[in-house]
Amino acid sequence: MKKISICTVCMNRLYYLSQTLPVNIKENQGYPNLEFVVLNYNSRDDMDDWMRTHMGQHIESGLVKYYRTDEPEFFNLAHSKNMATKLATGDIICNIDADNYAGPGYVNWVQERFSTKGPGIEITTIRRDAIPYRDQGGKLCFYKDLFIKVNGYDESLIGYGMDDVDLSNRLENAGAKRVFIEEEKYLRFIPHSDQERIANYRYPNNLKSIYVCISYTTRKRQKALYLFVDDTAEELDFRFNESVQSDLVRTFVGWTIAEGGHRKASFRQTESRLTLTFSDNSFAAYEVEDGLLYSRNTGPESIWKELKQGDHMYLMVLMGYNECLNRRTFSDNERSNGSINKKGWGQGNVFRNFETRPALPVI
Repeated sequence: MKKISICTVCMNRLYYLSQTLPVNIKENQGYPNLEFVVLNYNSRDDMDDWMRTHMGQHIESGLVKYYRTDEPEFFNLAHSKNMATKLATGDIICNIDADNYAGPGYVNWVQERFSTKGPGIEITTIRRDAIPYRDQGGKLCFYKDLFIKVNGYDESLIGYGMDDVDLSNRLENAGAKRVFIEEEKYLRFIPHSDQERIANYRYPNNLKSIYVCISYTTRKRQKALYLFVDDTAEELDFRFNESVQSDLVRTFVGWTIAEGGHRKASFRQTESRLTLTFSDNSFAAYEVEDGLLYSRNTGPESIWKELKQGDHMYLMVLMGYNECLNRRTFSDNERSNGSINKKGWGQGNVFRNFETRPALPVI
C-alpha cells in the first residue's frame, strides 16, 4: 500500500485551516500509510499556537508533519506548494487547499484509483479545456516522482491564477492520464470572495493605483496602467472576445492581453505630473488633475481615469492583471513544452514542528 501525503499550505488563513484540517484528519486517518504535511508559510495569525494546542497529539504520533518558514513576505502559491511537496515523504502527493475538505475516505478512493489505473495518472478536477470547479482546482493528486520530473509548479506565475491548470497540463504532457474528481463528497469547500482570494499575494499589496484609458475604452478593448509602490509600472492592453467568454483556460472570462500589449516601466510622480520611462527607453508624460491623467506626448491626446475601490470596474481590472498575464505564461508553456524553474524551485529554509533552530534547508 503506497504512502500518501496530504499537503496543505497556509498563510494568514488559519480561520479556514482550523475548520478543514481536523475534519480531513478525522475522515481519513484510518488509512494506514498516511501523513498530513502542513506548511506554515510565514502565517501571522497565531498558527503555531493553534497547531500546538489542537494538533499536538497528531504531531507527536507522526500523522501530522508540521513545518514553518519565516522567509516569504507574501504568499506564493507555486513556491509554497513546491516546498510542501519536497517536504512530503509519500509516494503519492495529494494537494488540498486550506479552504478545502478532502472528503470522507478520500485517501482510500485515491489509493484505489492509483491501484487500478497505475502510477501514470493524475487525479484532478481540471479538464484540458475547462475549469468546472474553480474553488477545487487546487485538489490535485500525482506521483511525487512525476512532479519532480516536470519541475513542480511554475514559480514565474504572478499572484493568483493558473498554477494548478498549468501543472495539470504539464503532468499530462509528461504522460499522466487524467482521472477526474466528480463526487460531491470530495468537492466541499469554504466559499470566499475574490478580494480575500488575492489578499496575501505581493501584487495587490504592492499596488499604488490603477488608471484606465477612457479615450480608447470600448466594449472589446480596455487599456490599464498599474502603478506600484516600488516605483514600477505596467501598462496592459486588454482585448475582449465574447465568443470565447466561457473558455476559462485560455481567457479570463473572455479577456486576454493583445499581442505586444504588455509594457513595463519605471515612473516618477508629483502632484501635477506623471512620467513613465518604459523598458524600451520610450517615455510618456501626463498632467495630473482631479484623478485624471492627460497625456502631453506627440500624437493623439489620451485621458486616463483613476479607479478606486468600490468602482464597478475596479475588481475586474485588479483581477485581470494576474489572471491574464498568467494565462499568457500558461500558453507559452504549452507552446514551448520546455522546462520551467531553471534556477531551482521550492527552495528555502523551514523549521520542523515548533523548533526555532536549526533551520532545515529545502533544496
